[in-house]
Amino acid sequence: MQAVQEWSISPGALALETVRAWTWWLTDVERRLMPPFARREARRHVGASLRGLRSPVERKNGWPWAAVSGAATPDGLQHLLGRAQWAAEAVRDERRRYGLARLGEPQAVRVRDETGVLKKGQSSVGVARP
Repeated sequence: MQAVQEWSISPGALALETVRAWTWWLTDVERRLMPPFARREARRHVGASLRGLRSPVERKNGWPWAAVSGAATPDGLQHLLGRAQWAAEAVRDERRRYGLARLGEPQAVRVRDETGVLKKGQSSVGVARP
């Protein structure tokens, strides 16, 4: 009689594979979005902003994003968003191509509903004042 060994993935290995897959995906997205940014510093800040958006930090603004990317201040990200030269239309077009490819069907539609976002505090955007 021969013993049958069952193959299973440990939770640690599964988590590691998930992180690897996420890293590969993020690298692919960064590679697709980098060409419209002429300067190396701008491309680096694009990558940092994408990591900040995908990070588990609660507040999605410059200071936590700077911390996630290891920067002391959010100056680089603020420069990217406010003053750097880049082709917004090219980024938009690449995001559209990427989204259509991920949906799989030419006539597919993706709907994003942000009405479920919980607003906190008295001064948050969208919160009525008393």
